[in-house]
Amino acid sequence: MTSRNEARTQVDPALLEQFMKQQEAKFVAPTQTQAPPPTRSAAVYSVPTDFVELPSRGKYYLEGHPWHKKEKVEIKYMTTKEEDIITSPAYAREGKTFDKLLESVIVDRVNVGSLLTGDRNAILINTRKNAYGPHYEFYGFCEKCYETKELTIDLNSASIKEFDNLSCEKNSDGTFTVQLPQSKEAVQFRLFCGEDDAVLQKQEAAREKHNLPYEKIVLIHRQVIVSVSGNSDPACINQFAQNMLIRDSKFLQKAYIETKPDVSLRYDFICETCDHQNQGDVPFGANFFWPNE
Repeated sequence: MTSRNEARTQVDPALLEQFMKQQEAKFVAPTQTQAPPPTRSAAVYSVPTDFVELPSRGKYYLEGHPWHKKEKVEIKYMTTKEEDIITSPAYAREGKTFDKLLESVIVDRVNVGSLLTGDRNAILINTRKNAYGPHYEFYGFCEKCYETKELTIDLNSASIKEFDNLSCEKNSDGTFTVQLPQSKEAVQFRLFCGEDDAVLQKQEAAREKHNLPYEKIVLIHRQVIVSVSGNSDPACINQFAQNMLIRDSKFLQKAYIETKPDVSLRYDFICETCDHQNQGDVPFGANFFWPNE
């Protein structure tokens, strides 16, 4: 009987050796060559950014806050992602549209609720300008005859308000102390931030729900006052805010405005109906991010 191995064709050893060398050559590592440049479709689009100067210059954030002594911050230009934010009915109902927008455009990881109002305003103005251009159209009204007028302002004219209120004593914890002219009480107050705005909105909504009178000035005083002549008890502050003499209240409001770091963006027009000279701060209404195009 013939075995299977005997029936196989014998391979010439020289040919076998040549074949093995050819196989080894196939597995030699190829020489390194420069990779071809990525095609346009494979490139990742980078969203442009800009830098915004903070009105506070970082002076009123305590040590440990990401913006402590920070004079400028980096922000992204608005994209379709931010367009979804400003058109969200849910955010609008909750009063969170601007908070969510700030969270999205600010490059730093920071709690937007802890940001001072003036710094928030500076970022919102710059964000709007980068997205839709510098011209902002809005309606102003005459203080005398209440006639409305369509106005246009150049957002490039916004400037940082100089703040140096000599009547207030600046404290090491970022608060201020001022002596009221009539009661002679020494009132310590702090600057407003995003979280304070949210608290006021909730308090106003609760009062409206229960048909309670609107007390915006009282609510603001109660929110910003830290102590009255050294007494920081909330009950004392609440009682003082509700019964503050009007001269003292006006003085405290003026002291706060003169102390608060912010952006100056004002309009000026003469009423065509009554010739009254009108001036005021440009409003940040619901249409601030909805230009007429």
